[in-house]
Amino acid sequence: MKLSLVTLALDPTSGAFPSSPLEGIDGEVISVVEHFFHHGGLPHLLLVVHHRPASGPGRPKKTRGRPPSPRDELAEPERELFDRLRAWRAGRAQADGVPPYVLLTNRQLADLARTRPATRKGMRDIDGIGEAKANKLGAEVLAVIHAEVAPAGTAPEEETPVATSGSVDGEETPPAEVAAPPEVPDAP
Repeated sequence: MKLSLVTLALDPTSGAFPSSPLEGIDGEVISVVEHFFHHGGLPHLLLVVHHRPASGPGRPKKTRGRPPSPRDELAEPERELFDRLRAWRAGRAQADGVPPYVLLTNRQLADLARTRPATRKGMRDIDGIGEAKANKLGAEVLAVIHAEVAPAGTAPEEETPVATSGSVDGEETPPAEVAAPPEVPDAP
């Protein structure tokens, strides 16, 4: 096991942290702990990366190339959801100015695609997703997981709001009341 410290300064032109310094970390990433700070008036992100090197002393070098992606372990419907989750993660990471894996790793995305949790509590059953991450990302992740995707080549139907009851984190919520719009008197 190895620890690497990577400090990233916010790029003011793009408004994001660069990911290129992370390309030097080889092998399997076990965990990442982030520390945010300001130095010289510029936001910085310190990443403590715990990883298993791809090769090292007394260890034969892998010759088969990259390890299989967690996506490769999924069935086709799960791969489609994995890709949607990955696209959401990329947009959210760019908006937050952090590397995508800081939000959720590919392994966590694959586990979300495989288990399709219905609640934030269900998300916490996935390794590496705790209460804070489930609360921070849960609503968006669950919306991506349970979004209906129109078949290719068809336009999505217009949505009509419907008052329904549901469950949030295992607790029942009452149906929303829909009030009629107020009447507007005719102009004289």
